[in-house]
Amino acid sequence: MRSVLVARTRLGLKESLPLGLVGLLPDIDVLLRVHRWVTHSLILAIAVATPLLALIYKYRRRHFGTVALAAIIYLLHLVLDLFTGPTPILYSLADSLYIKLEVNGQYSGTGIALAPRVTVETRKPDFTPQPAVEGPIASETGIILAVVTTLVLVSNYLGKMRNTRQGPI
Repeated sequence: MRSVLVARTRLGLKESLPLGLVGLLPDIDVLLRVHRWVTHSLILAIAVATPLLALIYKYRRRHFGTVALAAIIYLLHLVLDLFTGPTPILYSLADSLYIKLEVNGQYSGTGIALAPRVTVETRKPDFTPQPAVEGPIASETGIILAVVTTLVLVSNYLGKMRNTRQGPI
């Protein structure tokens, strides 16, 4: 859903839905029973996207914005995965990274105190096929993001429909 919302910044809803599927491409590795494989490598993504963007720019310039947006959506998936588990985003240059963000707070008679904490963990990537690959189909955060994205898209659509019926002012 986040991918569709990103695509909607430049395209209509019809074009955004298929482009939003690009955001799922890094997870194609689960078909090999390995999650967060080289499909999650920023290095590999840039190595593939750069010549593709150059060719599109040279031969099909009118599609350049759409292909660049697809690359951004793909990269967004990689960056967001850093916050959900070890991700080999810099493979083959570095180990998998996992960034944990936490904000603790305390309220007392003297006021409110916030204590943000960022932890970065590294671990060797494991690309061994597993008997099964598990993961949440939907998390609390994912459900909230999906609902908010849907509300934004519906609100945008209804606003355009209302403006179409009213005509120019």
